[in-house]
Amino acid sequence: MPHTTHRPPASPLTVLAALILGVCVIQVANGILQILLPLRLAEAAAPPLVVGAVASAYSVGFVLGCWAAPWMIRRVGGVWSFAAFGLLAAAATLLLNLLPDAQAWVGLRLLMGVSYVGMLTVAESGLATLSPPGSRGSVFSLYMIACKVAVIGGQMLLASPNLSALWLTVLAAGCYGLSLVPVAVIRPPASAAPKGPAPSPWQYVRRAPVAFAGCLTVGLCNTAVTGIGPAWLAGLALPAAGVALIMSGIQVGSVVLQWPIGRVSDRHDRRLVIFAVSAVATLAAFLIAAFANPPGGAAPQTVLLGLFTLWGSAALSLYAICVAHANDHVTVEETVPLASALLLAWALGAALGPLLATAAMEWFGHDALFVYVGVVSGGLTLFAGLRRLISGPFRAEP
Repeated sequence: MPHTTHRPPASPLTVLAALILGVCVIQVANGILQILLPLRLAEAAAPPLVVGAVASAYSVGFVLGCWAAPWMIRRVGGVWSFAAFGLLAAAATLLLNLLPDAQAWVGLRLLMGVSYVGMLTVAESGLATLSPPGSRGSVFSLYMIACKVAVIGGQMLLASPNLSALWLTVLAAGCYGLSLVPVAVIRPPASAAPKGPAPSPWQYVRRAPVAFAGCLTVGLCNTAVTGIGPAWLAGLALPAAGVALIMSGIQVGSVVLQWPIGRVSDRHDRRLVIFAVSAVATLAAFLIAAFANPPGGAAPQTVLLGLFTLWGSAALSLYAICVAHANDHVTVEETVPLASALLLAWALGAALGPLLATAAMEWFGHDALFVYVGVVSGGLTLFAGLRRLISGPFRAEP
């Protein structure tokens, strides 16, 4: 019998790097599909109802995945769950080419939503488990920066004249499959998988209400701006190049300030950081609403670019701080159901945000988009400030 050696578990830093790398490869696929699928539906002249159903199915799958992921992880563990969800996402992506009927894509996007949140639950619970409280904000901030850069990289692949829609879809499926490699080859430390029946998300909401309110607010506001913002800017008679430049400012601002904000949260009460960051997002949103259509005419493009960059630097940096704050209040055994509960809060907000924003625009006019965003993020600012005053200071031990 051949002699076998037992390798020691990989170091926490190695596991963290593997998890972040795996999710980055997933985000490249997401960046491709976020633009490619709407374009293919438009080329096929799919009815608006079908287009909306395809988009909604992904959100529905995301919500379902928040319940399925903890169930799967309890039974087979994190690495095997990540592999199962990744292969399911790869298969569903390949079937987009084999089943070109737009109506069939509704079911495929639902499966992809379930798979995506399953992989994120494994990754984010692993990040929370392995990152010390004194650096958790920094770790999640670096994770978010890497994900944003990966999404942008995936979107840039669509500019290549050598990649057809068929090959882009195959490439996205390949990315889902390749994401398994860094996660599968590591030997993570033995983790305490959740046992027994799945806990209610409400118990975590009671422990860290500001974190859950923040994740919900991120879903309600950020998806509304990223989804409706380009059309809102086009309504200001801006050229297409100007719209693209201003929208890119959102991502640039968040990438630049995400890590510094995370470091500050590691040194101070994270609720104070959430309060300050959401206050900046609120101010920027109301300034955008005020300067979009001033009495003398539309605001200069440079002014809008600066305000959108300011808004993005705050609003798109909130999620990482909220996740770090919530994980400061749970044990290692609870990181998996907590990750799922936080993603569920975000998913509910993401599903409702564009609907509420467009309803506000329908009732109060074109400029109501950023008034809506300012009101919602202002509510988070007030809530975070009140919770800090009522419950007193709190900072996780390094």
